[in-house]
Amino acid sequence: MVLDRYLIRPATLDDDAEVVRALLEPVDFMDAAMPGEIVDRMRTGWRLPAQFGTATLLLAQEHPEGEVVGLAHAIPPVQWLLEMEARLGRQLCMVLSLSLVELEAVSVADSARGQGLGHRLVDELIRSYSGQGYQAMLGGIHTHKPHLAPYYQGDGFEVLAPGAPLDLELPVGRLRYPASASMRHLVRPLAPQVSYGHGVLRGLLGGR
Repeated sequence: MVLDRYLIRPATLDDDAEVVRALLEPVDFMDAAMPGEIVDRMRTGWRLPAQFGTATLLLAQEHPEGEVVGLAHAIPPVQWLLEMEARLGRQLCMVLSLSLVELEAVSVADSARGQGLGHRLVDELIRSYSGQGYQAMLGGIHTHKPHLAPYYQGDGFEVLAPGAPLDLELPVGRLRYPASASMRHLVRPLAPQVSYGHGVLRGLLGGR
């Protein structure tokens, strides 16, 4: 997919791991090991087992053969769902892993900022996951970066108050998504039957 001067495409084994690592460096991850894991997955061609959904690393490259100047990464919340397996059952956890996806990183090099490239990367992730039948995209931002709230609101996300919980309304009842006082949840419905209001994401798993 070509947008203006940039090609937005999935990462491949041939991409420069150090360029990707440098783009991930300024991103605040809850897990400090995550940048290394993302790079290792790219270098080895790792794929999430199909029953758990799809992990995606998109790169923005100056078209046609130029430098990689941006990235976005998303993956279903598999680890959290596995922790919920005893409560929810394996089948429901696997259905949720095909319905929910977490936006984990968006990064654009200084040289390419101010052109809306980060928004384009997020929009392409949303288009991809919506097309695969995912029903909501979740995420989080640190409270010490308040400028990110309007940024993600511009991409259609609801931004919750610091530490505010997010409840997922499921056919079996409500499930509380983990919250931290230093974080703000992001949530964007991807399916027409899913809606968000007053801390609750409603309509998940409709028709499934």
